[in-house]
Amino acid sequence: MHLHIDQYAHLDSPIHRWNPRNKFITLFIVILGFSLVQDLRLVPFMLLITAGIFTISRLPLPFLLSRLRYPGIFLGALIVILPLFTGETVIFQFGFLSVQSEGVLYMLLVVSRFLAILTVSLVIFGTSTFLTTVTTLRSMGIPSILADMLMLTVRYIFELADALTRMQRAMKLRGFQLTKLDKRGATQLAGLVGSLLIRSYEQAERVYKAMRLRGYGATNDDKETIMNRKDYAVGDIALQLSDIHFAYPTRPPVLNGVDLTITHGERVGLIGPNGAGKTSLFLSTCGVLKPTSGAVTAYGDAIQSGKFHPAIGLVFQNSDDQLFSPTVREDIAFGPVNIGLSETEVANRVDEALKLTGTTHLVERAPHHLSGGEKRMVSIASVLAMRPGLVLYDEPDANLDIRARRRLIQFLQEAPHTVMVASHDLEMVLEVCDRVILLDQGQIIAHGQPAEIMGNVALMETYGLEKPHSLVTHLHQDGSLHPSMESPTNT
Repeated sequence: MHLHIDQYAHLDSPIHRWNPRNKFITLFIVILGFSLVQDLRLVPFMLLITAGIFTISRLPLPFLLSRLRYPGIFLGALIVILPLFTGETVIFQFGFLSVQSEGVLYMLLVVSRFLAILTVSLVIFGTSTFLTTVTTLRSMGIPSILADMLMLTVRYIFELADALTRMQRAMKLRGFQLTKLDKRGATQLAGLVGSLLIRSYEQAERVYKAMRLRGYGATNDDKETIMNRKDYAVGDIALQLSDIHFAYPTRPPVLNGVDLTITHGERVGLIGPNGAGKTSLFLSTCGVLKPTSGAVTAYGDAIQSGKFHPAIGLVFQNSDDQLFSPTVREDIAFGPVNIGLSETEVANRVDEALKLTGTTHLVERAPHHLSGGEKRMVSIASVLAMRPGLVLYDEPDANLDIRARRRLIQFLQEAPHTVMVASHDLEMVLEVCDRVILLDQGQIIAHGQPAEIMGNVALMETYGLEKPHSLVTHLHQDGSLHPSMESPTNT
């Protein structure tokens, strides 16, 4: 997501140079005054003050006009509805529709007030970075939860706007042009709005899951468990899955009797075709989903659905589902703060996670402004700050460039915790893991050494997979076998 509202925060106007705290208080008082205007005779003065503030800010007019595009739909509705349904004095009659003078006057007042308040609000946000505004609010004593809610709200408004732009572009590339609002166009627009609402709901749900897995809403009992937790040791049973079954409502089962044991320090790869049940297995393992039957234990403790457990961390496939705080530091500190650690311990956890993931230089950056590889490592750091014994990685190299992928592989090879990776990148699994599990239709088909399982062409092809390229026998130009590429299994 790109917060284009920060686009002109670097300009050098008197309002840009104004102390953020004083600017926010003063302009908020102006907004409050505008909201109290009830006399139409005051509207010209209100608009004049608004125009003066916007002019002094030196923000370009396109900045304002582009942000009035969607509110303009609301304003258009007011312009049409208020004169028709407010008041009693008819000034124009067209069939059964009548325009009332009181409605026209009220429409002018409401629309002018809305435009003035919106313009001054945009000046507040447009002349400071959004992070500066959030920090200012916190310095004024605004509860952190309200500041975080503001951050999340604005973030997802822009997420929706970005999604809308991408969907509109895709529709145009497939021949859709709304030249008139006929039945077909209205149906397609309704589908577009419905898709946006569904997407926003689904992402909000994923973000909430990520928050819960990092201690949001943890009870005192949960915190007590964390404080009394023993250190993880090699040989401990990190994960025990016993006859796990799971099915989504009205759908066939996606997990069918999974039995699995992983010891502390192992690096286990989970492979299989799309729909094999890999993500569902991860979500069941960490308690996000409740198995239909079976038991999950981590380091001897039973995992209960809906309850956070510090022994297991989950790195989601999409980093944007895990990064929601104003800065990298706050995102990584989110978990330790939720479980009630002291400020000193929180700072130690953050520094430790930053060092482990090599992201110290990003600590004051906004997570949504990072590259894909940086987001991935920060999302891992946010999980490591909880000091889990086992971390589940769901498609961790998705959308990474080759350098970011190599850095991720090196991190996973050296990670101090137990690693379980679900991935379609079989070469990465081969490099990172010392054991691999083949899953299909919710069942474990095979498990063993990575080269043994993934080098079995018949097995891999049966389940829609290919033998990794590095396990395929290669020839030198002189016809001799490349010694490092000889497959350990028959092909």
